[in-house]
Amino acid sequence: MDLLWSLLSITCLFLQLEGCTRVIKPNTVVVDVDMTLSTPSPCRNVMLQCGEHGPSVYWQKEKQKIGKGSELTIHVDDFPDAGNFTCHNDNGDILNHTLVLIQVTKNDRGEYPKQILQEISDQIYVKCETKNHSGVFECSWNLNMNRNTVQILVEAHRSNSSISCTVHDQDKSRAVCHELTYCPFQEELEKVGFNLHAIDGPRFENYSSEFFLADIVKPEKVQIHKKDEGDKKVVVSWEYPQSWDHPHSYFPLTFEVKALKNKHNCDHEVCSDPRTPNHKLPHKGSYHFFTEETSLQLNHSTKKYVFCVRAKDMYCNSPWSEWSAICSKKLRIKKQRNENRDRKKNS
Repeated sequence: MDLLWSLLSITCLFLQLEGCTRVIKPNTVVVDVDMTLSTPSPCRNVMLQCGEHGPSVYWQKEKQKIGKGSELTIHVDDFPDAGNFTCHNDNGDILNHTLVLIQVTKNDRGEYPKQILQEISDQIYVKCETKNHSGVFECSWNLNMNRNTVQILVEAHRSNSSISCTVHDQDKSRAVCHELTYCPFQEELEKVGFNLHAIDGPRFENYSSEFFLADIVKPEKVQIHKKDEGDKKVVVSWEYPQSWDHPHSYFPLTFEVKALKNKHNCDHEVCSDPRTPNHKLPHKGSYHFFTEETSLQLNHSTKKYVFCVRAKDMYCNSPWSEWSAICSKKLRIKKQRNENRDRKKNS
């Protein structure tokens, strides 16, 4: 078996120099095919080896005999030419197998048309994020095909570093990776390379991206608390996510805060007013600011406000967390209900 694999690898290495054939894992060969070309290309010839066996060896594809001898040369032009090839001895025993796949490099849709994964945005199919600086990150994607027929292979790499990745067993739409040697206190000098191989029948597609972990840090949602201090004052405070790195003084967050009237949602745009001192809410209108602090005082609690807070790493050009929201009016309703309940118990 080792000799057989060595022979197959040597053959494919030669073809890889031609730029159209490569081995992606043992017994699996990918052939790049330009579907717009009408003339055959010798680069599409794939030689399969069965090892040091006699001329009685025969080959099958999908249980149909297609040739004899220890070597078989196939020509791959389209998907029907690909598939699983097996060589057998006189007794019909399988001696080896090779899965031949096709990656379309060009067709009437353009360069490297994709079908297995859905496009998230312009030419982006895979999205990677991490919730802190631990070296653990998650990549996700959306499948166009039936997930039961699709095989997903992923790997991540960075020089002089060990990164392990595991695809989720159930939905096949995300993978968790861990860079074991990652140090959050050191500057990243090289990007992480992430590669995803998607296989659906004879179709093969490759998706890749590069990024610094610092650029994909997206904190989890912050926790918001309210406290009614009486005299028409409400203090809203928020906390760092529990998953965020310690110490916070070394990994500070910037918070974006909105106090919105008239039942607006958190995506409602509000002009910032950095001149307002102590982040006290003005008498009228909505309010928006950025801060390192973790509290806000509202002096007019008779008004209904929706408070929205989200966070991002202060020193990195990375994504904001999802919005956390709380309503000031609900606080007073809940307080009134508690007071009514206590009166009923006392009576």
